[in-house]
Amino acid sequence: MITTPGFLPAAATRSAVPAMVSTQWLCDHLGSDTMVILDARGFGLPDDLSEARCTRIPGALFADRISVDAAAFHRMAEHLGITSGATVVVYDRASDTTPGAASPAQRLQETFAIFGYERVSVLVGGFPKWNAEDRPVEAAADSAAA
Repeated sequence: MITTPGFLPAAATRSAVPAMVSTQWLCDHLGSDTMVILDARGFGLPDDLSEARCTRIPGALFADRISVDAAAFHRMAEHLGITSGATVVVYDRASDTTPGAASPAQRLQETFAIFGYERVSVLVGGFPKWNAEDRPVEAAADSAAA
């Protein structure tokens, strides 16, 4: 393999993250300086997001509208603190992860991949599973929107 001095292939510059993560995995990594959690319960839906606006996983940011324009997408990612070294975990209101049925979190994961962000995982079971397990939640009143 030929490489340019100072350049490493993309796979060599970052560790792999799983496409799907469990609630236990997220709980174990909650509060990491290199992790950004995105709440996609309102992704692609009308403005009535009262359910998603009540509580969230601690530190989660709302991903309501994501631009498909490359420059705007990268600005949004930077604004949210999503850098090349960040791990992103996306969740929605999905109660299962049925193969072939793309949830809002999975669509958002695919959108990130299109723009070159490879460290994006979907939370298995979404917010319903997180909440059913009595994991920590916080009031979402002060959350920023993507």
